[in-house]
Amino acid sequence: MKQILITIISIALFSSNLSAQEVDKHEMFKKMMTTISGIKTLTFKLDKTERINGKMMPGSQDVKLNVTPHQCYLLIHVPNKGAEVLYREGENKGNCRVNPNAFPYMTLNLDPDGDILRKDQHHSVKELGFKYTGDVLNFVYNKYKSKMNEYVTINGELVHDGRKCWNVTLENKEYKIENYTVQSGETILKIARKLRLDEYSLLELNGLKSFDAVKAGQVIKVPNSMCKKIEMYVDQATSLPLYQKMYDDKGLMATYEYTKLKINPTFKAGELTEDFEGYKF
Repeated sequence: MKQILITIISIALFSSNLSAQEVDKHEMFKKMMTTISGIKTLTFKLDKTERINGKMMPGSQDVKLNVTPHQCYLLIHVPNKGAEVLYREGENKGNCRVNPNAFPYMTLNLDPDGDILRKDQHHSVKELGFKYTGDVLNFVYNKYKSKMNEYVTINGELVHDGRKCWNVTLENKEYKIENYTVQSGETILKIARKLRLDEYSLLELNGLKSFDAVKAGQVIKVPNSMCKKIEMYVDQATSLPLYQKMYDDKGLMATYEYTKLKINPTFKAGELTEDFEGYKF
């Protein structure tokens, strides 16, 4: 028993002292997908900046999330301090319940993909958490996995929010803008989600004002991956990308930082409903 304990400790010490050069990049991405597939619930603080009309706009929110069905509660800190958003997949005709904490001082029903909730936002509440991010990264991984050693660099390790992380850079050296012909029934949202692209950036790239402002047969511009380069802090314990800094051909397009992360917490009864104690819907 003593020998087994010594062996386990030795393995742990060896793992913790793994150098950046020894990290298996394929295993890191596979572990990321495994962790994400095992997430049922999450709580976290999300701080972000996103490029809107050429300016980096800040955002900050506390999030409670149930993965399946997708249910989430957001308490906004920036830009609309005290605002609350509740989304429950399959309920309320697909709308969010929104307490704007401002005029008109009443709870609203708003489309999560509509112009009001999507104003100055790259993504909707339906894409919160790591499932969407993981899907995008997995898509990129499978597309370029034969070139992982060329495209992915482990820059060393650092500590982020108390978690030991690898500082990882993924650069698409084949990044380019291509033509795409809109298919029947497609919107910018559908195209972006099909191709795993940033929805708002497609609007910006094509000079469009609305996600519905395309029609079948129209040729639009799309990048061949969501971003040209992404810098990530990848948690060594879970392989989750806790910090993401994304660049396109114009430069910095967005940053996303997860802190106070809890994986698979147990929510109280009614915690993802508007009647939960402390909510102000």
